Amino acid sequence: SIDAPKKRSIFGVERHRSTSSMSAVDKVHTTGKYWRTIHACNESAPFSAHSDGNEECDDVKHLLNPLSLSRFIDHAYQKASDSLLDLLLNKYDVLSSLIFMKKYFLLDQGDFFVDFLDAAEEELVQELPNVSQGRVQNWLASSVAKTIEVAPPRTNSQENNTASHSSQLASSLRFNFKKKSLNEQLEDFHRRGNGSKKRSNQRNLSGFEALELDFESVPFPTSLVLNVQQIRSYQFVFRQIFFAKYVERQLVHMWTDHQLLKQMMVTIRREFGPTLSLRRRMIHFIQNFVYYMKFDVIEPNWRAMESKLRAAQDYCSNNDANNTSRESFPRTVDDMLMEHNQFLICIVTQCLLTNSDLIKTVTKLMTTCLLFTTEIKKFIASTKLHEYHEITRVERSKLRHGKGSKYISGAEFRAKRDERIKRCSERILGELKTPTYQHMIRRFDEVFSTHLATFMKLLKEDHGSRSNAHLANLMMQLDYNYFVSSSISTKE
Repeated sequence: SIDAPKKRSIFGVERHRSTSSMSAVDKVHTTGKYWRTIHACNESAPFSAHSDGNEECDDVKHLLNPLSLSRFIDHAYQKASDSLLDLLLNKYDVLSSLIFMKKYFLLDQGDFFVDFLDAAEEELVQELPNVSQGRVQNWLASSVAKTIEVAPPRTNSQENNTASHSSQLASSLRFNFKKKSLNEQLEDFHRRGNGSKKRSNQRNLSGFEALELDFESVPFPTSLVLNVQQIRSYQFVFRQIFFAKYVERQLVHMWTDHQLLKQMMVTIRREFGPTLSLRRRMIHFIQNFVYYMKFDVIEPNWRAMESKLRAAQDYCSNNDANNTSRESFPRTVDDMLMEHNQFLICIVTQCLLTNSDLIKTVTKLMTTCLLFTTEIKKFIASTKLHEYHEITRVERSKLRHGKGSKYISGAEFRAKRDERIKRCSERILGELKTPTYQHMIRRFDEVFSTHLATFMKLLKEDHGSRSNAHLANLMMQLDYNYFVSSSISTKE
């Protein structure tokens, strides 16, 4: 692969400049860079501006004609651009690389997330200095190997190059552990260059808060599409979604624990009601926030970009230079890079990562949810609820399959089970009535409600001032029955 300095020297195109506004000098400069990039990919494609032979390009006097010279430059630029665009989209299939980024960096499918966390969760809950990074990297490699889509073998040697690039991305995927939280990293990124001092007091992050995906290297020419700045944008979104989905996972686990209390609800319903209500509100928030990022932000923007890139693939495959379709899709390499860059700008902005107030508040909400699940785990452990259910499971197995001395009758099984439920209910009821537990639930409810009210106000203000439709979608999902807004109005 080609390192970053050499890549920039080969391909130093200004991506903010559209083709229509480029001067002749810019087109000549860009054409040269396109051909140098093609030859850097070991493509022996000889350059001939007029391969059809209809014009004589070796006539110097003819080239001195401004109109003919302009046409010659335009033709040369278009041929170089079409050749490189076809190389990137068809031979090297950069779209498959972007699909790889969507699956792992944007957590498009749950198989990788679930498989990885099943193995690494106990390690990642520790503070960063105690996390074994080697173990985490091994679990990452194992999860990627299990979940990556294996392409069928191809007979064409050029097509095999595409598969090798996808496998190189998978093999070079690794974890970094950042010493700064996502909020601090975003603040440093936004205030970069203004001389602000760094914070000296930094707390130890957990493995979940510090973790981000990265590559050891990106193969050329895929690195033209996935440069350092664009990978950083993917990393910001990954850290946001990964932490949100982890919080959702913990809340769902808590819901699973609460299902074990169904047989005791007659006894503990009134005292346990505030806990269940708060858990329900937290799950409603985190699930709608994750849904918003994945299906209201990432998916529609991805579909729009994917359809344009596939149209560009067809355009290159058919060699239809005279295509007059009004369909909007990238017809040059600069257009393709700009399309991908616009996709990243949209998802970073709409995932709230450019708004420091919103991202701070939503992080406080998720942290509150995570702390709540931690406290409820301790409470469930103190009641020995899982031990009682394990004993019941073993006795039910004896009832169904036991023989001889291991067999117990149905009446004996029910009597023992009811006795355990009674003892466990009394133990849980005693814990629920303690002032410490009741104060903890009230405090979590107050903190969560305060942060949620602040978040909804910020959403409303930001939507009103900037007319962002995506924020309206998030507001509607979080406050579909006006419960949150009515609670805020009542407190005010």
